[in-house]
Amino acid sequence: MFRMLRYLVVVLAERKLTVLRLCYRYTDMDPRRLEEDRYAIYAYNGMQPLLFGGTHWTVSLSAWLYDLEMIFHLCHIEANLQVSLASRCLIADLRLWWMTRGEWTLPERTWVHFRAIVMAHLGPILEEGAGESYRDPEIYRDM
Repeated sequence: MFRMLRYLVVVLAERKLTVLRLCYRYTDMDPRRLEEDRYAIYAYNGMQPLLFGGTHWTVSLSAWLYDLEMIFHLCHIEANLQVSLASRCLIADLRLWWMTRGEWTLPERTWVHFRAIVMAHLGPILEEGAGESYRDPEIYRDM
């Protein structure tokens, strides 16, 4: 019960931060750029990126990062959206870690910095492996 409540608090806090970031980001943006970003996000969601939860997943961290990089390339996702989209694929304790510690340690919101921080946090732990990755149909049903 407590774990589920903690997860719901984390999800709500993340959604609030995402909305605030998007509001700030799009206040002075060119409408064409806004439409391009909207199309890129739609294409990204259609590719159903793997969700990643940290130490109990079999997909290796490098495979998960590679999968995201390929989707970014295929969907023409601009650098300014990559960190936000990748962080939406984090689940469970890894999402909580990202929201409370990882995100605030980024010197810049770039893919290179995101990748380095996630690798530094999880790289040594995940060398051993275990678990599974999945594509959650509930998440993609309404998109």
